[in-house]
Amino acid sequence: MMSCVFCGILRNELSASRIFESPLLVAFLDIVPINVGHTLIVPRRHVESFTDLTSEEASQLFLTGKLLATHLKRNLEGCEGISVTLADGVSAGQEVPHAHLHIIPRRANDGFRWKFPPHYRKVGISRSELDSVAARIKESLETRGELQ
Repeated sequence: MMSCVFCGILRNELSASRIFESPLLVAFLDIVPINVGHTLIVPRRHVESFTDLTSEEASQLFLTGKLLATHLKRNLEGCEGISVTLADGVSAGQEVPHAHLHIIPRRANDGFRWKFPPHYRKVGISRSELDSVAARIKESLETRGELQ
């Protein structure tokens, strides 16, 4: 198994500016921040994919993200908003193979933008195709008893 930089931080083998710790999670500042205060929240348990987190880990990840976003907005001068992002898998842009949530303080004209593909907003999807995908996902949820 490759060495995981986040696991190194969790084992105190690598330094980090920690801002929050719980039994399930640790949050620390990104060493290459998009903006000052850019925070990463990682589960203590090594798990590569967001979809492999337990329900409790996933819940705590986002609740902690909300909590920290609130405090970043209160305490960072000029913080006008927050971007929250989680890349699940290399094709989604995940660079560290350990599930993690980014909480990024934002300011007007800070230069950070999401880059959408050239066809975005130019090519629509038919309602029948959307309904077909929705039906497949809904059936999967129903089959597993996960639709309420």
